[in-house]
Amino acid sequence: MQTIVGQVARGEDFWDRKDEMEDIWKAIESGSHILISAPRRVGKTSIMYKVVDEPKEGYIPIYVNTESADSQQEFWQKLFHALVEEEFVNGLKAQAYLFWKKLKGIKIKKISSKGVEFGDGAELGFIDAFKQLIKDLDSDKKLLIMIDEFAQTIENIIKFEDEKKAVNLLKNHRELRQDRKFCEKVTFVYAGSIGLESVVAKIDASRHINDLNSIKVKPLEKDDAKKFVHELFKANLKKISQKNIEYLLNMIEWLIPFHIQLIVQEVVKLQRNNQNIQSSAIDRAFDEALEHKQYFESWLSKIKTSFKNEEFIFAKMVLNKISEEQAVEYKHIVNLASKNNMDEEDAKAVIRSLVYDGYINNNDQPKIYRFNSPLLRMWWLRNVAN
Repeated sequence: MQTIVGQVARGEDFWDRKDEMEDIWKAIESGSHILISAPRRVGKTSIMYKVVDEPKEGYIPIYVNTESADSQQEFWQKLFHALVEEEFVNGLKAQAYLFWKKLKGIKIKKISSKGVEFGDGAELGFIDAFKQLIKDLDSDKKLLIMIDEFAQTIENIIKFEDEKKAVNLLKNHRELRQDRKFCEKVTFVYAGSIGLESVVAKIDASRHINDLNSIKVKPLEKDDAKKFVHELFKANLKKISQKNIEYLLNMIEWLIPFHIQLIVQEVVKLQRNNQNIQSSAIDRAFDEALEHKQYFESWLSKIKTSFKNEEFIFAKMVLNKISEEQAVEYKHIVNLASKNNMDEEDAKAVIRSLVYDGYINNNDQPKIYRFNSPLLRMWWLRNVAN
């Protein structure tokens, strides 16, 4: 097992999430369309690739990342191209010959920026071409269309087109999910590094996703995290005591694979010539990890793009205060909103987004908020609040 930081973990490098994988496949087999829900860096994309790499019999998964799509047209174009892309189609030859043969048999004369011309002369826009492609497929296997960064796509459309078109895309997807014949051939699986629930709530469109089966991906349980740390150090030819594993995990606190692997990576660098891991190296590893700006700056850029001027100022003030004081009561957050001339309901919406997207939580006490990750809190305090 390699230490994978910031990239998708696949094959032997994927730390198995038995409960989540079981929940996902149960939902798929029940006929549900799925929303994989979790804050960024928890491992959603790696889980999606696990489905792609090891599909169950009767299913053909296809992964498409739509993060860069800025319009409805571009979104449907990406989905269409994912289905007819040469690598995917040829890859089917081994695992689903009949499906591959049928897909190859669909005559496509021309693909332009506007749409697709089929062999019968019909020229369709990409949404209709996508529907036509699915309609023409006749197979005993079902497509799992796994759409990563769907929430980011909705945000992009709000920004570069308008809210009406973003809602229209959500409506189109719901209509497809409600189409019985379409659902006999396709299951949608959505995920992303920001919460779809919070994005659609801001445009009053939650009703368009309330049919999705939400599968939550949580941080690792303590015992599982201990095994994970042990295996990572073992793969790096290092030995670590159970006491130091406990110490490392207590410092990380928010036990997501990304943060665990980041700290392990730094510890290994610090102890190149020492086989036995020392607690002093764990302490130093946290400081070294915070120097990797590329792993943390996206948290700041995310709120810049997600919130409008006064919302961004308020969100930053809240995160600054929590990073300084470690825990902040809700009444103090309301005071910050008042100073920023914000309505309390608007302030609540911002707080909900920060919770959905993995910045803060109020799990211990409903009226007290704190950062999920001590690592992120420390980075925020050093680089944003001061």
